[in-house]
Amino acid sequence: KRRRRAARAAPADRPPPRRSPAQRKGDHHEDAALRLLQSRGLVLLARNLQTRAGEIDLAMREGDTLVFVEVRSRGPSRYGGAAASIGPDKQARLASAAACWLPELARRHWRGRLPAARFDAVVFDAGDPQWLRGAFWQA
Repeated sequence: KRRRRAARAAPADRPPPRRSPAQRKGDHHEDAALRLLQSRGLVLLARNLQTRAGEIDLAMREGDTLVFVEVRSRGPSRYGGAAASIGPDKQARLASAAACWLPELARRHWRGRLPAARFDAVVFDAGDPQWLRGAFWQA
C-alpha cells in the first residue's frame, strides 16, 4: 500500500513567520525608508531580493537609473553610526547581490537594456532617516 502524503498548506494559508523585535524594527525602518524615497519620486521595483551573497533591501527606479538601497540603523553614535556599518565587505556583498539581480530587473523594467545603476543608503541614527545618494560605488 502506498501512503498518502498529508497535504501541505499553501503559503497563503500559513500564518506569517514570527519576527524577532530586531526584525520588526528592521521592517519598520525599511517601510519608513520606502516612504521617504517614494516621496522624493523614486518608484519601488522590488523588495528584499535574496541571493547567496546577501539581500538587497529595496530596488527602486529614479528616471532611467536603477537604485539599489541598503537600509541601516544604529543607536546614537554606536560604532561610528549606521553609515559606517556599510564597510567594504558589506559593499562587496551588496554589489554581488545586485549583479545577480541586475539582468532580471533589466528584463522586467528596462526591456532587457542594462540601466545605469547606483547604490544608495537610508540610514537611521537614533532619529529621522537620512538618504545617502551614491553611498558607495562599485566598478
